[in-house]
Order: sequence, then C-alpha cells, then structure tokens
Amino acid sequence: MAEEKKEDIQKDTQDDTQKDTQDDVQDDVQPEESKVEKRIKQLSNKVKLTSEERDELATAKDTAEAERDAAKKEVEFYSSFSDTTDKYPAAKEYKDEIKKKVLAGYTIEDAAVAILAKEGKLTAAQKVDNPAGGSATNTPLSEGDKPLNEMTREEKRAEVEKSIERGDISLT
Repeated sequence: MAEEKKEDIQKDTQDDTQKDTQDDVQDDVQPEESKVEKRIKQLSNKVKLTSEERDELATAKDTAEAERDAAKKEVEFYSSFSDTTDKYPAAKEYKDEIKKKVLAGYTIEDAAVAILAKEGKLTAAQKVDNPAGGSATNTPLSEGDKPLNEMTREEKRAEVEKSIERGDISLT
C-alpha cells in the first residue's frame, strides 16, 4: 500500500507537472495572442473612425457646396429679375413663384414664362419708340426752298458748316 501511495503520488506529481507545463506554454502563447488581438482591434477601430470621419467630411463638403450653389442662384436671380420685369411686367406679382423655379434649376426667363403662362398673364411689354435721343440723324437746315436731295455737294457742306457755327451739330 505504501508503494501504491508512492506510485499515486508520483503519478499525481507527473500529472501536475504536465499540467503546469501545458499551462505555462498556454500562458506564454495566450498573452501574445491577446496582444495581437488587441492590436487588430485597435487597427480595425482606427479604420472605422477614419472612414466615419471621411464620410462626415464628404457630407459637410456636399452640404457646403449645395448652400453655395443656392446662394449663387439667388444672387443671380435678384440681379437678373429686373430685366425680366422689363420684358414681362406681370412678373413682379409672381416674384416668389419665379424665384422657386429658378432655384429649382430653371433660367429666369423660362421660370417667368412658365409661371405667367400658367396664370394666364403672359404678355410681353409693349415697346415704345422714343424719337428723341442721341441716335437721331442731324440733317442740315436749309434756308432755301431746295430739298436736300437737290442740293449740290458744296451747298450741303455750307449748310453743315452753318449748323456747326450755330451749335446745332457737334463734332465731338
């Protein structure tokens, strides 16, 4: 029996030694694996954060560009709306509706025509010819009974010189 106990103790000791050796090996391997796993987790978190930041920046950029484009369209609308009101006087009444169409992508004239046609008020402004102004031709005044087409070249020249002296015609 003492021998059996001795053998049992030796077996238990061998089993414990083997277990300790296996535990030591596992302990040596396990911390390295946990370090590797930690590093993989860190890197995957970094990748995730980087992609989220990139997506946020892209969204912010798109939003800023959209706001800039809308502001630019609004400025263009206000700068060109007076030309449209000259052409279509009824456009003043529908300024807000025309502005909505322009901000949606229409040109100012297309938006005005679309809105005014829909409302039945599409009429172009009447052009009034103004005879007064700098574009009128200056014909020499003739003192005689001769019409201009019957005058000679010298007579026409003399009439022009008289008009210049009186101040009716200016060479500047």
